[in-house]
Amino acid sequence: MSGKRRTRTIFNTFFYSFAGFLFLYSVYLFLSNIDQLFVNEAAIKTREITDIWGENRKILNQFAGGFWKDPYFWKSLNLTLSITLTTTFIATILGIPTAYALSRYRIPAKSIIEVLFSSLIVMPGSVIGICLIVMFNYGPLWNLQNSLGFRFAHSIFPGMVIASLVLSFALGLSAWKATFDSVNPRFEQVARSLGSSRWRAFKTVTFPLAKSGIIAGIILAWTRAMAEFSAVLFFCGTFRELPASRFSDLTKLLQMDQADWVSVAVWAQVEFGNIEYGFALAFVLVLIGGISVYVMHRIGAKGYVW
Repeated sequence: MSGKRRTRTIFNTFFYSFAGFLFLYSVYLFLSNIDQLFVNEAAIKTREITDIWGENRKILNQFAGGFWKDPYFWKSLNLTLSITLTTTFIATILGIPTAYALSRYRIPAKSIIEVLFSSLIVMPGSVIGICLIVMFNYGPLWNLQNSLGFRFAHSIFPGMVIASLVLSFALGLSAWKATFDSVNPRFEQVARSLGSSRWRAFKTVTFPLAKSGIIAGIILAWTRAMAEFSAVLFFCGTFRELPASRFSDLTKLLQMDQADWVSVAVWAQVEFGNIEYGFALAFVLVLIGGISVYVMHRIGAKGYVW
């Protein structure tokens, strides 16, 4: 076995072992406390739970009981899925042409543009959130909001879309550019020399070869948006404690009122002392992240991502 192959084998073994340990340990913690999910006010009052468990079984937190029956959970999940799908759609529409242009064309200051987008990936979400607050509360964007009579900050739409789009777009762009870089441009040149237009060469040659990487980039952009926390919290805040009159009729119709971004809801529940409720919400995010990575591996796109 060559040295390069041995190094790659060691890296893969370490990475999959570490990721598997984290995932399985999360599963263990959740399953070992799954009976806590059935605790609710009625069960405690009627002693139904203690009759089953016995007097020695400690009830950790009554508010974790039946979290899936809590409208706050479903509204938060609905809010997060709706906003992240919108964010992913915008990131895809803007990101794929940008990645293709960066991969194929000579653009002035191209290296600076790539460094700027790559820097966003390693930047903390809190920094993104602060930058957005400054950007939208001063200067031309503040004047634009005054003329529109609308505030972007501390709003569900478009505030949450903007907060989740920055890192989602940057990560998706990185995956899509790596995909196009892996496709030899000579294939397109040969197709064009045979009479194909630029669009037809892209559709019949480049796109089929880059399809799995493009799909992986879409999944990665969506997963990054789902995992966003600091930028959403800084730029939009929380909505659960706001009065119902604060929300529009459309927001209530879409079941997004008095709900939070799921990762923000995890933080909020822990802050309120509902540790088990927060852990249950966190496990939902673990499942979504694990399934997303599994799908990316199944379509054979892991080489474009890491």
